[in-house]
Amino acid sequence: MTHPHQKRRISDLPAELLEVILTKLPFVDNIRSSAVCSSWNSATTQTPLCAQTPWLMLPSDQEHDFTTCRFFNLAENKFYKMKNVFEGLGYDVWCVGSSHGWLVILDDEAKPHLFNPFSRVQIQLPLFTDELANVNNLRKSFITKAILLADPSRSNDFVVVMIYDYDFASRLAFYKQGDKTWTKLVGANQDYCDIICHDNQLYALADNRSVEVWEFQSSSPTKIMSIEPSMQLKDVEKFPRNNNISTKFYLVKTSNDDVLFIERFIGNFVNAQGLVVDESYLLSSNDTQPLVCPYRTKMFFVFKLDFKLKRWEKVESLKDQVVFLGGNQSMSVSSHDFLESKPNSIYFTDDRWYEMDLDNLYGGHDLGLFNLDNESIKPFYHSDLEKIDPPPFWITPNPW
Repeated sequence: MTHPHQKRRISDLPAELLEVILTKLPFVDNIRSSAVCSSWNSATTQTPLCAQTPWLMLPSDQEHDFTTCRFFNLAENKFYKMKNVFEGLGYDVWCVGSSHGWLVILDDEAKPHLFNPFSRVQIQLPLFTDELANVNNLRKSFITKAILLADPSRSNDFVVVMIYDYDFASRLAFYKQGDKTWTKLVGANQDYCDIICHDNQLYALADNRSVEVWEFQSSSPTKIMSIEPSMQLKDVEKFPRNNNISTKFYLVKTSNDDVLFIERFIGNFVNAQGLVVDESYLLSSNDTQPLVCPYRTKMFFVFKLDFKLKRWEKVESLKDQVVFLGGNQSMSVSSHDFLESKPNSIYFTDDRWYEMDLDNLYGGHDLGLFNLDNESIKPFYHSDLEKIDPPPFWITPNPW
């Protein structure tokens, strides 16, 4: 029996109470807790993290420093620097996906890996088949996106799915833990633009705005839903569509289970006044050098899937939802859970990877915060860089 005046040690905290505390701590405090004592360290590795805001992964802000990564924590408005993050993987690691706190990367020899930058755990994935043999020359355009259907630190049955470009079509391929090769998804559409994981199922968005849901629990993946929603013409004519504007499509499952289709409008050439200009504007008779007019995002449209009517309905407000878009798995969180984030907003990064090497003056720069209330775009952190290579990436921190 403990004497009432006997000094208690922090390691004597009841396990049930410690678990309650740990499930409410943000990522950084969870890491600090693991260093308190051995019992706390054991508890943190076994207790699921509470929902976390994504962090922004960026390269070093120092010239010729290829070994340092910076992580911007939105909740704290603070940068963390990590040295030698990709040690052993080369100096030109290219990220093609982020989900469950893991990155899907290609090393400088184009070998694919799963990698957790916080725990430094690395999982080698199979090399690409002969059909994918040109990947060495197309690292920044060959794979559009890759995601995980489960957290490898919590599950031995994880699946990696990727969108890859081949023969002028965007196809799906997958790897199941323990497989020796990548497998093309049989029965899939031939042009995909985004994929997400929800409840261990794959949701895939095709270029024609149709949505497929795939289940991977059986030996062979099974398509359990396919829907091609209509869209009212008046909803797609509110923003100019011409050769000076490019679009990107995203699929999002919100925290209240709505399925969203998001269209992003990017001006291919945007001048210093923020106006989208024609390519001929870049060089006039008075100029000896072309003007620098980097591409920039100008607008987002958001639609919600009405399953009953099989129709995409225009959404004027996301209410409390906050969306994160880019090369990562598209995600949505509630601002009630993350008071530092801006509700009814979209935080976006630059995923126009195929242009990274077209100009030395810009690339990776197209990131910001879009507000649906007033359709404004502003930066969410300050940067003087016009070229950010490799481009920024959202990652939800996972210490294990």
